[in-house]
Amino acid sequence: MVSEHESQAKEVARIRELIQAEIAGFDPARHTGIKEWNEAILADFKSALIEPELMEVNLPGGVTDYAYAVTETKGPYRVFWLPWSDVFSLAVESRFGPCDISVHGDAIGCFASV
Repeated sequence: MVSEHESQAKEVARIRELIQAEIAGFDPARHTGIKEWNEAILADFKSALIEPELMEVNLPGGVTDYAYAVTETKGPYRVFWLPWSDVFSLAVESRFGPCDISVHGDAIGCFASV
């Protein structure tokens, strides 16, 4: 049987793999938009990355679950990885904790949407 600690270690490893692959595959010159803008977004994203931290997140419909924060806050926003969907999500900080705002996809795209 896999312990909770081992399970979380595997999830953190998965998050790191996804983010590293995304960064490696991100070509500012070929990505949508202006090259210099994309370079700035990538630099901001890299500087905002944190060690994945498991946190309770409020989801649409009044449901709460646990997801991994992967960036520090950018204003009131931060990026999470949702383990049950294997996608990244944008959340807004609130007095009740972070709230998923249904912006899902790749980590850089979620980060760049604010």
